Amino acid sequence: MKDDCSGGQPLRKRKRTQSGIDRGSQLPGPSIRQRIRVLDIGAILISIAVLGAFSFHAYADRGGEGVLYIQNQSKVWIYPLSKEQEVEIPGPLGLTHVHIKDGVAFVEDSPCRDKICIHMGKISRNGEWVACLPNRVFIRVQGKAKPDKSGEEVDASTF
Repeated sequence: MKDDCSGGQPLRKRKRTQSGIDRGSQLPGPSIRQRIRVLDIGAILISIAVLGAFSFHAYADRGGEGVLYIQNQSKVWIYPLSKEQEVEIPGPLGLTHVHIKDGVAFVEDSPCRDKICIHMGKISRNGEWVACLPNRVFIRVQGKAKPDKSGEEVDASTF
């Protein structure tokens, strides 16, 4: 009588790889073309469309002239960047002096302690902002970006 449990059938040798894993019993997986289905393609196309819409919205030319939004706790003021003027914005600590000149705006004086809002410098491009947190004054530019001297908008400088 035989001592194996195969029921009288000869034992089948299994193929082993160098790592010792049995590869003889696995079926080959489906190809990449079989794994991508219609809904997968639809999800990819929708993702590309949403990304394109967000990119267009973020980088689209806003047109018109740039404006300066100045906001304190209770009120919002809107000023054109093309007109030179000085504005005093009231806050809990006192008046914040904002100067608009040659298409740029900057905080000239503020009653806050550290004067970080003054050191933030001039703003002129769409999306730039300055905040005086102790005096609760927020200044931001919205609208057409101001080009540099050559007529092109510069995003960053390198040396």
